[in-house]
Amino acid sequence: MKLIHTADWHLGKRLQGFALGEQQREALAGLLAVVDEEQPEAVVVAGDVFDTPVPPLTALDTWDWFVGELVGERGVPLVAIPGNHDHAERLGLNARIARRSGLHVLNVLGQSHDCVRVGGVEIFGVPFHKPSHVRAAWGEEMTGFDGDYDGAMARVLDRIRGARTPGAPAVVVAHAFVEGAGAEPEGEDAILVGGTGGVRVDTFDGFDYAALGHIHGARSLAGRSETRTTMRYAGSTYACSFSEAGQTKSVDVVEIDSDGVRVRPVPVAVGRRVRVIEGKSFAQVLDEAPRFDARERDDYVLVRVTDTGPLDGPLARLREHYPHALLQQPAITMPAVSARFAGDARTVGVEEAFRAFYRHVHGADIDGLEEDALLEVLGADGDDDADSVDGASTPQRAPA
Repeated sequence: MKLIHTADWHLGKRLQGFALGEQQREALAGLLAVVDEEQPEAVVVAGDVFDTPVPPLTALDTWDWFVGELVGERGVPLVAIPGNHDHAERLGLNARIARRSGLHVLNVLGQSHDCVRVGGVEIFGVPFHKPSHVRAAWGEEMTGFDGDYDGAMARVLDRIRGARTPGAPAVVVAHAFVEGAGAEPEGEDAILVGGTGGVRVDTFDGFDYAALGHIHGARSLAGRSETRTTMRYAGSTYACSFSEAGQTKSVDVVEIDSDGVRVRPVPVAVGRRVRVIEGKSFAQVLDEAPRFDARERDDYVLVRVTDTGPLDGPLARLREHYPHALLQQPAITMPAVSARFAGDARTVGVEEAFRAFYRHVHGADIDGLEEDALLEVLGADGDDDADSVDGASTPQRAPA
């Protein structure tokens, strides 16, 4: 039996303000091309179909388009579970009717022991869950259960093992943080908090294949026991953050037969990549930009510059070369000890106070572009400088 394992589509996700709908649909079109080439008997999505519990209409439209192409046009069954970003009930809307056409959304934790049979292989789906969800799913059976994430997953998988057909190959699809998987994705809702939330590798023992979701970089995990399961994170289908720059995105072609389990990653590429430029001054970045071709300049580019001083209109100037760029500068280092204000607060004006503050922070007098900005702000509020009481100058409040 051959299946394709994918995960973490995050439909509707934005990259720090940039909409990624085009890249998401392009990645799924690449997945359909792999389906056409490999002719699998099923496709499984290991959670985080959407980026938010209430996805935008564009994301729903992409989901509807993909299901129509895969299940409706090609007749390939699709098995999906909700991840920690999905709303389980919304994802499973009309699931009973959809199942008749080949769309299997396994979104009910209490029914995780009910499988989908494809090509002689039993596929079990374990939606993302917390220990409290396990207690709620089986009520009185869980009286006294006070386990962690690993204990909760063990209870769910034990029920599945009890429901398996003896001798039949079995695949478990789960969305979880498994120990040894590395760091969780940047910007994601963390499962591993304070050392809790991780599931042991050996908890998945006894299955032929574990199709995992949540970690965005593709990788395999290995257990220690003789009954260890072939375990794999397929990773996301496109770069969801700048921390994923340089990663090769792929889907996994999984073949299961009497000789065992074989996994073969197949790359899925999108046109606009994610890149990071760092270790250069702003001037160097602008000088070097013309050396890149138009496709490279069209990428999503995070530029981390070494400049510590002010820059004049930097983002607008940067986007003349890189239209999808973001700019980061190092934070200003503040002195460890704050000096007390010197002078009479009743007579010291805003400009004098600000100049003293700037001198304290930077160890130098304000000048150049920053001084122009200060004078412009004070000039806009210049009428207030004339306020006085009994001929005495009234100190000004700093602008909000």
